Amino acid sequence: MNRSIPTPTLCGCCSEPHPVRIVFAVAVALLAWTSTPGCGVDESILLPAQFSETPPPDESSVLARFAVISDTQCLDEESPARFAGAVAYIPSAWRPHEAYTTQLFDGAVRAVNRIHHSGRTIDFALHTGDLCDNAQMNELQWALTVMDGGQIDPRSGPDDRSPDQLPPPELDPHAPFAAQGLYRHGIHGPRPSIPWYVVFGNHDAFALGTFPIVESITGARRAPLPLEGRPGILLPVILNPVGFLAHGNVTPAMPGPPTFLEVPRVVTQNPGRRFFNKGEFIAAMYRTQTDPPGHGLTDDPSAPTWYSVAPMPGLRLIGLDTSDVPVPVPGFPYSEGAVSIAQSRFLLRELQRASDRGELVIVASHHPSHCLQSIYGSVLSEPSLQSLLNEFPNVIVHLAGHTHRHRVTDRGGYLEIETASLLDWPQEGRLIEIYRDPTSAAVHIAYETINHLDDSLPPLGEDPLLELRAEAHRRADPINLLPAHPSPDLR
Repeated sequence: MNRSIPTPTLCGCCSEPHPVRIVFAVAVALLAWTSTPGCGVDESILLPAQFSETPPPDESSVLARFAVISDTQCLDEESPARFAGAVAYIPSAWRPHEAYTTQLFDGAVRAVNRIHHSGRTIDFALHTGDLCDNAQMNELQWALTVMDGGQIDPRSGPDDRSPDQLPPPELDPHAPFAAQGLYRHGIHGPRPSIPWYVVFGNHDAFALGTFPIVESITGARRAPLPLEGRPGILLPVILNPVGFLAHGNVTPAMPGPPTFLEVPRVVTQNPGRRFFNKGEFIAAMYRTQTDPPGHGLTDDPSAPTWYSVAPMPGLRLIGLDTSDVPVPVPGFPYSEGAVSIAQSRFLLRELQRASDRGELVIVASHHPSHCLQSIYGSVLSEPSLQSLLNEFPNVIVHLAGHTHRHRVTDRGGYLEIETASLLDWPQEGRLIEIYRDPTSAAVHIAYETINHLDDSLPPLGEDPLLELRAEAHRRADPINLLPAHPSPDLR
């Protein structure tokens, strides 16, 4: 979306706008523009959010069953690299349920485990990007601990609450808790382990999912904001997660956003908050206890950030990096998708190879096709990507996230399935089944939603944070959002 910002004519009259006020207004407008959805209008044929009216007649006809989780956005709400005071202009700057991200992620993993444990074997899981919220190392560590299982302390700073403010641990989003971890054979039970794969999202690549991170000659990483030459008194100039000044940080004792026009305050520094780059993200994927090593990505600094793997015989998973901006400009917003020419050539080559091998193909990316932006240098647009995938009859589905909504679109030769966020309403993932009709040999796709509060299946162990997640779900419900905090930005 283009936004024109009028520039008033200055004169010596005191009734005319002051230059400082003009710069301030322009900065606010630019920050607001970065949260404006940039995805194009998609008028394709939409299908129901769930489609399982024709279930497979028996397990032998199921070619693959897998879970999809997206936009978990494990979030450090105490980081000085955030600006919660901008919520009046940028709804995603603060959410009343944002302190619950790690627990919500754990709840989704528990729901996947319950399905697997019940006898509906899940062959693999896929995370379609935005594992983290602000590309911070502590957020990444929390996310991987949720997948591996283990103890998580979701605070990055001191607990400034008084004793009378502390709720019971099972109702406290700032209290340490034990994540169950994705199902592993011998740890959770006798069933096979569930491997998982991941693709990059814009929140895994850019600060706040928007601004390029710049590394200095000393190795420090910061993200400049628009109009970096501003004084930085009322609005931040850079995002620095390891700094000591925050423009309205949110702490356990002060969970709501501060007043918009506040001067910076001193916060406790934490080196664990530092920004990571894509190489460090990949290296972290090789330090997990869950399989496969790298979760699709290749542990080589010179390797691309996209991949092609066979999660099971006869099925090809092509993972794309749609935050693949060729030359990101510091201070320029990059929330939407881009695919480089090298990646587009890789995609064409892998599609052809899969066709030659007779494999069915799943394409996975964070951004759906209608969010690709040529202004970012993307060589694939919405129509060109859809046309390419339709050239290969063995492509059956394109999986994406980013929009924080459930959406299924008929693309002619395949389905494009967007999965909602675990951060925002309705806080759900998906279960997808690919099966072959035994009479016609046709390939069918069935899909349904996975909810972290669903108790229709027997639990796998205790779930002590169920009531806490129910509170997060209640807070995220658009009906319960206060008028001062409109519905969250759906990215």
